Amino acid sequence: MKRSNSLPSGPQIFVCGHRNPDIDSIAGAVALAELRSRQGYENITALCPGILPDRAAFLLRRFNVQAPPCRNDVYVRVQDIMENVPVITSGCTLFDAVGALRESGFSRLPVVDEDGGFLGMLSCMALLDNLLSIGNDAGSSLTGRRIKSSIFLINQVLDGEVLTVKDGDLTQVFEVYVAAMSPDVFDEHLPDNNHELAMIVGDRPDIHLKSISRKLRLMIITGNRPVDPWVLEGARNEGVSIIQTGLDSATVIRRLKFSVPVELSDFPREPLILAPRDRMTEIKHRVLNHPEDVIPVVFSGKLAGVVLKRTFNAPPPFQMILIDHNEPEQSLPGVGELPVIEVVDHHRIGMNPTSQPIKFTGDVVGSSCTLVASMYRAAGESLTPDMAGLLLGGIISDTLQLKSPTTARLDRRMAEWLEKISGVSGETLMAELMQIDSALVAKSPEEVIGNDRKDYVDGKYRFALAQVEESDLELLHDRHDELIELMQQKLKADQLDFFGLLVTDAVRENSELLICGCHEIISSLPYDRIGADLYALPGVLSRKKQLLPQMLAITASLQHW
Repeated sequence: MKRSNSLPSGPQIFVCGHRNPDIDSIAGAVALAELRSRQGYENITALCPGILPDRAAFLLRRFNVQAPPCRNDVYVRVQDIMENVPVITSGCTLFDAVGALRESGFSRLPVVDEDGGFLGMLSCMALLDNLLSIGNDAGSSLTGRRIKSSIFLINQVLDGEVLTVKDGDLTQVFEVYVAAMSPDVFDEHLPDNNHELAMIVGDRPDIHLKSISRKLRLMIITGNRPVDPWVLEGARNEGVSIIQTGLDSATVIRRLKFSVPVELSDFPREPLILAPRDRMTEIKHRVLNHPEDVIPVVFSGKLAGVVLKRTFNAPPPFQMILIDHNEPEQSLPGVGELPVIEVVDHHRIGMNPTSQPIKFTGDVVGSSCTLVASMYRAAGESLTPDMAGLLLGGIISDTLQLKSPTTARLDRRMAEWLEKISGVSGETLMAELMQIDSALVAKSPEEVIGNDRKDYVDGKYRFALAQVEESDLELLHDRHDELIELMQQKLKADQLDFFGLLVTDAVRENSELLICGCHEIISSLPYDRIGADLYALPGVLSRKKQLLPQMLAITASLQHW
């Protein structure tokens, strides 16, 4: 039987930016997780929502920082709450299985084969129902005389000693009799199938000899009385196995029923078997309404663990720290099921109320990495050159090398500080980042509009704004048709009122907007139309500070109509 392993002591804390991550959110999450780890947070790790962007991957490699693991959601799944309990393995007797049940304190335990294959759940009630089988005296019930076991397993249950044996590990049916009769009528009470007969007898040499002459399969001698050598010799010659035990006959009869290998039990059908990837919220009702407290988790036919009903009264196994966003619509799916314990952000506040007070670090700056860098400085925590370079990359990418109108004095001060520590200038780093493959050259339409997409809700309007940085806006014109076609598909699939793609040339401080959707919205845009679905936005570099406020002003004005 296998013993359980203990679970981690505290919840897993995830530090995570918005879905469709950018350099700022990835770098900020990694640096913030490091800071909180130094300050005593246990089981804390940064996450990358979805796929790590090429430029973020380059920056992490550039500064020898390990990339965070990628996840598509933070739903709590069965694999996150399942536990290990003692496991009963095939070959174990029912006697030992009942002992394991009693020692474990659980109402039932899983039974597996040697390869971990799930056979069923064993409980005391199911075991009694299986063994009793009232009305079937000829069978293997407690009221019947037939058992299926092996000589070695029988000896194990009887705490005996095998004196002679033939095929001791062979599992077979035994028909059990007690030698309570006189030698004269001994044969009259026994059937002819000697190869199945098991005789329980005390210190009666006459019956010993009769049993040997009948060539019975097994003789169990109780009371630990000495056995004559000539009885042993005869048994060996006739192929009769003998077990000697210190138990009395009544105890032997009771224990024999529990010498059956556990895998031969008639396991009841399991009405509820979980899979590791099942979501906790989707199976909670079924588990809580299940009559049993221990539910098996099976993957590819093998036992993966169990879910205990009491687990649903415990806090979730995950906690969240949000960085570079605070609105649920921009978080990884599943965040609504978890407690948010901290937010570090430089956007508008649109998060749901929290049940407990939380840390909230927010300011009107151009980059979340600016906030994280200032947190290091305020806490007196030193930055390694590599971590400083990573944070610098987040600042110069989100502020477009400090040219974006979102840039604040704190962004500039932190950038200067990080340049000194890292030994790299922001200008050099920006030039390196811009050499990474252009999205409009190398990416699919799905990646172009999806890798840095943010969804918004304002009253009755739902919309999405994506942004990519390019050094050549003509690339947008070349891919106009396929991009607008996909954006129109997303309008219907995601139930959006409009979808905009902002393509920004940071060097020339210019952008163009590709947009489709609600006619009232698009016709209210204050920008010059330069082509089908295409508008020029000279001087616009920031989605957050320049484009989004304009869109919100338009949607707000149309709410009243």
